Amino acid sequence: MPFDLAARIVRHDAINPDHFLLTLECPSIARASRPGQFVMLQVREGRDPLLRRPMSVFRVPSGRRRIQILYKVVGSGTRFLSRQPPGAALRTLGPLGNGFRLPRGAPRAAASPPRPVLVAGGIGIAIFPFLLEALPPRGPRPVLLFGARTARDLVALDAFRGRGALVRLATEDGSRGARGFVTRLLEPLLQAPRASAAAGRPELYVCGPTPMMRAVGALAVEAGVPCQLALESQMPCGIGVCLGCVVRCRDADPGGLPFGRVCTEGPVFEAARVRL
Repeated sequence: MPFDLAARIVRHDAINPDHFLLTLECPSIARASRPGQFVMLQVREGRDPLLRRPMSVFRVPSGRRRIQILYKVVGSGTRFLSRQPPGAALRTLGPLGNGFRLPRGAPRAAASPPRPVLVAGGIGIAIFPFLLEALPPRGPRPVLLFGARTARDLVALDAFRGRGALVRLATEDGSRGARGFVTRLLEPLLQAPRASAAAGRPELYVCGPTPMMRAVGALAVEAGVPCQLALESQMPCGIGVCLGCVVRCRDADPGGLPFGRVCTEGPVFEAARVRL
């Protein structure tokens, strides 16, 4: 059940001129949140911008009284948000959405559990620290494949390295890591000999721009690798009423239509189900 409340800003840290880490005091939302879910923030004075903005839950710190949100300034709403000081309150609706399906371990006693591979594009990185903290602590070492336009967009790396993830980077301009798209990092992993029992088969968790998720999803389906896509979409309501965030699906919804609402049936979908 989502909560709609005034969440107090506890901290608001600038990571660089474009990226900010927001910490909100909202115990009821924090306790109910699961990896992959999001909140809707009211980011305005007066009526502009009218609609709330969907924001992934970046982390829920110990104590489960607060949530953290990593965001990038891209328009008037996030610009307004970046100017809000500690002590201010933001109307916050959440948690919303279905969240990630977490690994259950090996399908057979003789096989290794799947190896979590987190594939992030740009600000899609914001959804993954919460997931990383929820993965089985004794499972295979997680891998982060992170692609962005430039080195300045490669933020929050300490949240992954500090928890033992293997981090691989790519930038479109070659300013850090491999030059090119994140798929350049993924393709060798999928083309390797069908992951041995010792290494564990990869299981992909993906978030980023739609073209990137389309490409990653297609590679995963072709390779027969489980793949969950956390879709990004404009969401006028966030609760499934307005139908402003639908995505085409390969199967029908309960009403017989080949669509799914990103805010309620998603934001996480199996790659084999959606048509991006």
